[in-house]
Amino acid sequence: MNGRFERVKGIACALVSSSTFGLIPLFAIPPMRAGMLVNSVVFYRFLFSSLAVGVVLLLRGGSLRVSRRELRFLLVLGLLYAATSLVLTSSYVYIPSGTATTIHFLYPVVVSVVMSLVFKERASVFLYVAVVLALCGVYLLSGVEHGAEVNVRGYAMAFSTVLTYACYIIVVNRSCINRMDGLKATFYVLSVGMVIFLVNCLLADGEISGFPDWGSFVHIILLAIVATLVSDLTLILAIQRIGSTMSAILGCLEPLTAVCMGALFLGESFTVGQGAGIAAVLAAVVLVICASARRRVGRDASARPASPRK
Repeated sequence: MNGRFERVKGIACALVSSSTFGLIPLFAIPPMRAGMLVNSVVFYRFLFSSLAVGVVLLLRGGSLRVSRRELRFLLVLGLLYAATSLVLTSSYVYIPSGTATTIHFLYPVVVSVVMSLVFKERASVFLYVAVVLALCGVYLLSGVEHGAEVNVRGYAMAFSTVLTYACYIIVVNRSCINRMDGLKATFYVLSVGMVIFLVNCLLADGEISGFPDWGSFVHIILLAIVATLVSDLTLILAIQRIGSTMSAILGCLEPLTAVCMGALFLGESFTVGQGAGIAAVLAAVVLVICASARRRVGRDASARPASPRK
């Protein structure tokens, strides 16, 4: 019973993570349009989110001590997460945020292939069907079938985040971080990213942008708490409970959320094809959840002792 409950919690965490991650454009683009530099937006995102996690850890009284081995992996994770955040946010300048996020969602394919080929993780037919459905949904959500203009730089930036984020998920799953307290791991990942972006701001821009108005400040706070702290923490908790492959596939709510928010609040287009893409994405989510429940029931049945013959 506890194992089943943990799996349900893992699925819920993955869905929360993907949906909140999809809110990044909604909170990041308004400050950029108001004049804030991209590097500064991302720096503030990591600064406020790491401070928030640090306060929670202090109030909880938990230890921040980590071993040298854990620190090495946390540095790698911080670098991968920071690279993903910076490049994806920068791609919003060149292509619509919904398109960038849908391209970014191709990372489940990379995760699934690596986990199957390198780590020999078994994947059911249902999961592969879910991946195909999700990819079809991503294609439709991107609007490419309507002949949308292709900005090579923007698309290249979005595609590069596929690799960095896939590596992030795999490292979390296959390293000692998988057994670390999720909140502590989140604090170190965000803190490493904050230091990286502080240096990046000073070297690339020579300054850190101030807040042009109170609206930009509120958007940055929401970006840091909702789309960073909540998203990253629930992702780590999901990977610890249901593994890399399923967490990645359930990430299909990211493009769905990004496209909807872009259409509703950022003036981005929304077509019938994108509506069909949303349906395909939702079907993929339902299929993954059903496949998870079926596999769990099968394991529970095989684990029960056989009834004695009468």
